[in-house]
Amino acid sequence: MKFLSRFASPAGFVLVLLLFFLLPFVSASCDVPGYGDAGATYTGGHLVSGADPEVPDELKRLAEDPESPTALSDPPDPGVQILAIGLAVLAAAGVLTVLIPHLKARLLTGGALAVATLAATVVTMTVAMSNLQDALLDWARQTGAAESPDGDRLRTAVTEVTHTEVGFWLMVAVLALITLMATTLGLLSDRLQAVISGRDAGHTRSSGFPFGRSDE
Repeated sequence: MKFLSRFASPAGFVLVLLLFFLLPFVSASCDVPGYGDAGATYTGGHLVSGADPEVPDELKRLAEDPESPTALSDPPDPGVQILAIGLAVLAAAGVLTVLIPHLKARLLTGGALAVATLAATVVTMTVAMSNLQDALLDWARQTGAAESPDGDRLRTAVTEVTHTEVGFWLMVAVLALITLMATTLGLLSDRLQAVISGRDAGHTRSSGFPFGRSDE
């Protein structure tokens, strides 16, 4: 009971923050005519700070080419910094539920925050994917690929080169587990505590001698 309640809140939220900031969250890649594959992978740290991820050699070559379009010199912007900050704040609030002394209140608050963080995670991913796809289409227009006879196919292909990464899926799984555990334990906490207290009291009565023991 104690281990499960601690994982549900706040330890689970610590894990969520680690997954968000350290693991890949979303990625984008495309085939740039004359240069080959180019792509970028974003962690939650990149999304929150607005910093560019490490770029592959192909993008570095584009940046060094004076004839390449300016937009191709930098990784596309997911444009979700505010959403990512909100996501991180919600998860951090889940960690701070450790300050709530009453177990039931802590668990139910953790469950509500897990639902909110899960929703923020899905929204952040959805908006990031949409913005990255728009950026890739802009790249294609500047290279002339969008004006080719296969332009419609390119638009379809753009959706295939933006990917949800392992950090996102692990966050969804952990947040869903926190929601289930925290809500269930929170609703049943009073009953479970009564059962545990009853067992402890019964054990004391069966093994103890309230008026002392005499060997005479």
